[in-house]
This record gives sequence, C-alpha cells and structure tokens, in this order.
Amino acid sequence: MVITSEWQQAIDAILETTRRPLVVMVVGAVDTGKTTFCTCLARALFERGLKVAVVDADLGQSDIGLPTTIGMGFVSSPIERLREVKCQASYFVGSISPVGFLLPTVTGTKLMTERAIALGAEAVVVDTDGLVHGGAGFALKQHTFELLRPTHVVLLQRANELTAFKRQWEGIVWTKVLSVPVPEAVSEKTREQRKRFREQRFREWLSQCGEFSLPISQLRFRNAMLGQGIVVPDSALERLSELMGTKVLHAERAGDNVLILVDSPPAVVDFSSVRQFFGGAPYIRWTTPERYEQVIVGLLDSNDELLTVGLTFRLDFQEKVLSVLSLPIQVERVRTIVFGAVRLALDGTEIGTLSSGDL
Repeated sequence: MVITSEWQQAIDAILETTRRPLVVMVVGAVDTGKTTFCTCLARALFERGLKVAVVDADLGQSDIGLPTTIGMGFVSSPIERLREVKCQASYFVGSISPVGFLLPTVTGTKLMTERAIALGAEAVVVDTDGLVHGGAGFALKQHTFELLRPTHVVLLQRANELTAFKRQWEGIVWTKVLSVPVPEAVSEKTREQRKRFREQRFREWLSQCGEFSLPISQLRFRNAMLGQGIVVPDSALERLSELMGTKVLHAERAGDNVLILVDSPPAVVDFSSVRQFFGGAPYIRWTTPERYEQVIVGLLDSNDELLTVGLTFRLDFQEKVLSVLSLPIQVERVRTIVFGAVRLALDGTEIGTLSSGDL
C-alpha cells in the first residue's frame, strides 16, 4: 500500500495519542479512499502492538461483513486489504444504502463499536459509508459522531465538501479532527462496478448456504405486517376463502389492518363482505407468499443478536414453515426474522428493492 505524506502525518498523529481506547471515525464521500485509509491505519496500530478492531459501516460495499450488514472484526496480522479482517460480529440493517435506514445504521455502528471495546479493543477504526451530502448525509454522520464520541475524526475530502463537519466538530475537547486530502491515485467506481462487487459477495455467500426450515410458531417478524396481529383460526379460513373468491392460506388482524395471504389473486373486487367478516375493519390487504420470498433477512437469537444472514426461500402455511438459505445454523436458536429491503435471485443477482410498508 502506497500512502501519501498527508496520510502518514494523520496516522502518526493518531499513533502518538495515549488515550485508550482510541476510536477513529473515518468520513468521506464515495470513492475517497476511506477503506484504504482504514486499512493503513489499522495495520499501523496493529504493528504498534495495539489490539485493533475495525467496524465496517459501508452497507453497500462492505468488506468485513456481508453487504446489508455492519461488520466488526479484529486485526490478527499485518493486512493489505480490509477483507482480510475476519468478521466476528455483525448488525443487520437490510439495505445496501443508509437512505431510509439512518436509525438502524447509526444503531448498528454504535453497537458494533461497543462490542469491539467490550472484547478488549484498544483501538477501533470505523469505516463509514459515503453518504455525506444533503440533510440525510449530515444527520447520519452527526448522530454517528455524537454516539461514538470518537477520539479522532479523519475527514477525507477532494475539495471543501466536508467543511460543515469540520466546522461542527473542530474544537470539541474530546475529539481531534484531521482533515486529509484525497490522493490523486484514488479512482472513482461506476454504479455498475459497485453493483458487481455486491453481487460477487452475495454469490460467494450463497455458494456456502444450505436450506433450513424454520417453524413459523417459534418466529417473530420485523419490518413486516406478517406476524403482528391476531391470527384467524384455520377453522374460519374456509369461510374467508369463499368471501375472497380464492384460497386463503393465512389471515390476521392488527388494529384496523387486516393481512390476508392467498394462493392466487382474489376473484372479488368488493371487499365489503370481507370487512364485515372482520367486524368492519377498514384496511384489507392481500398478498401471496411469494411476496415474502427471495428477500434478504437477518436471523436473530433470543438475545436479539444476529446469528447469520439468510435469504427467504419458501413460505409454506400448510407445513407452517419459513425456509431460508443461510450458512449452517441451529434452527432452534432462531427467534426473530428481520426482513431487509433487498431481493436476490438464487445466484446472487439483485432483482429489486422493497420500500417501507411493502411487506
């Protein structure tokens, strides 16, 4: 790795700090060399004899965790690339971009940093995403800064695009802001190159996955209407099927909202009788099980921590199971399914994104 004199000066300034633990937050727009700088810094800290952890919060271009997650790992040898850091823990956000997912992105970054320190890290290097522009970018970085309370912030900028952050953070007594220019050698990637990187990571992951059937009765669901309401008993589904004009596989009511899963589109357009069936509930929503399939999900245990990431494969209300593709897991440990916003083909190709409320 070739580093500029400006980068070396910033690294030296961090190495001279005696505070422990060090928490270094690296901020920059897309393609400003954040990951390379984090790699150089993590290696330098490791070679200085510190126990070093890296938190990779770049959801779409994650090197340590799978894309859609915030990964954390410890440096165990001098590294040339961030991907050499083995992921030890991760937080599932479920998106390849923090836009629309600011709160879970901030939460996950904070939790992974805390986990690293709890496991004995003397220095934590936080590689953030490239969202720095506009209100969303400022809010994300500002609140991440407030929660992490980093000992150092490294601002990688080509011009003056990070001036607002420098103005906000410079002079705060518990942090030191280091503004560093982006080397000319740092190249910009196209949107297609970024997509290819993600899909390659997804392919590598799926090639190691197997199919596991999870009993619906043991599961809790997040980011979906499914599983939030009072379930209509099987004995009443036949009558509901008659009213819908199609076979109803599952139905539940949560407040004024009714979710009905069917095996094919309803034959009726007037749902007044269906509303009557539910005591006048105003909001009837129907969908098919396929809507919940081929969606990337986080599988959490009873401690509400991420066991692994999965891809939903089959939602079967006859067998009452949700099948997922994932790395080997103990099925009985899975308690919560967190639906993400990314849909994947079985070969890792991105086939769409979901918006809030789609499920």
